Amino acid sequence: MKSIICFAAHPDDLEFSCTGTLKKHFMDDYEIHFVILTNGENGFKAGEMEREERVRIRQQEQREAGKMLGVNEVVFFDNRDGFLEYTEKLRADVVALIKKIRPEIIFSFDPANNSYDDINLFHRDHRVAAQVVFDACFAAKNFWMYPGESHRVSRVYFYGCKEPDHVVDISDVIDFKLSMLACHKSQFPDFSRVEKLIREKISPPHGSYAHAETFRILEIEQRT
Repeated sequence: MKSIICFAAHPDDLEFSCTGTLKKHFMDDYEIHFVILTNGENGFKAGEMEREERVRIRQQEQREAGKMLGVNEVVFFDNRDGFLEYTEKLRADVVALIKKIRPEIIFSFDPANNSYDDINLFHRDHRVAAQVVFDACFAAKNFWMYPGESHRVSRVYFYGCKEPDHVVDISDVIDFKLSMLACHKSQFPDFSRVEKLIREKISPPHGSYAHAETFRILEIEQRT
């Protein structure tokens, strides 16, 4: 069966960005893998707890959301929330995972989003995640750079983009998208505000669509 890897910096990034599209168009034909690069523990809003407990809760919430969608697995890279660094180890680990799973498609933050006009969308963890996944896609298809059989990803769906070129109608799955987001209880003490944000700004009406998710799609060619 073909596979997809969805990379995110934090638990809940994917629910904000692409789960409507996954639910509507990909679940029947692909194994879906969620890969979360940090634990999201510093976005915790459910009271004062030790870091280990915040990590445990946020990881569990992400697993529950993934189970709703029917993802094949949820992988955590266990980095500190807010302190993600672009290191050679991080790139090597992402490349190794791509070579292991051998996805046809990847979902990831858009590295071309460098406008710095939204502090929530374009903060450090999102920028680093975008850049390392982009670079890993190139490195994974190179024969010499890293151990293991090379693999070329066919297509990348970049989310969080300022100049999308692909729009997906998710009107009929918007409630499902919201139900996945609602799994992240420790992040959203007042979920009514999150629902309003999703319906009006994150996945707003687009043309004739009541709700949409937008992407910039990169087709990856194999050059000799």
